[in-house]
Amino acid sequence: AMQNLAKKEEGLGEDESAELPYGLIFSTFMVCCMTGSSLFSIVAERMKGEALAVVVFAVSSVAMSLVIVSSNSNVTFIAMNIFEICVGMYFPVMGTMKGVIVPEDQRAAIYNLYRIPLNFIVVSSLLAHLTATQGFVAVTIMLVTATFLQLALARRRLNKVF
Repeated sequence: AMQNLAKKEEGLGEDESAELPYGLIFSTFMVCCMTGSSLFSIVAERMKGEALAVVVFAVSSVAMSLVIVSSNSNVTFIAMNIFEICVGMYFPVMGTMKGVIVPEDQRAAIYNLYRIPLNFIVVSSLLAHLTATQGFVAVTIMLVTATFLQLALARRRLNKVF
């Protein structure tokens, strides 16, 4: 996405390349991911994991939407950094929720069952030969879906209906 925007801003053609500071971009993403993990430690004291996951998915959806619709490289970069902060929060949130929800003696079997749809999504996206924009749209759709499913889980857990 950043490469395509840089080409547009510099007026370069499809076959010409724009030099981006990939090391700086990567290190910024890693700092944002670490920031998200640290932010989880602070926010987890005030919010339940289920509610925090809804916020993480919703903010991720908005950030990915900005990546799709923005034609400004600065907005795209900031949106991707926000997404990376959400990625940093995602892993501890899910780890906390899985530890509470999934029974210890059935964890391995349940996790293996959830790998089947994940592998299907990965293989399907590879076989579809999606453009970058189509890939971001697909990710945004999955994030919006995850937001609503997480909201349903949070409501269900609040009512203790399992």
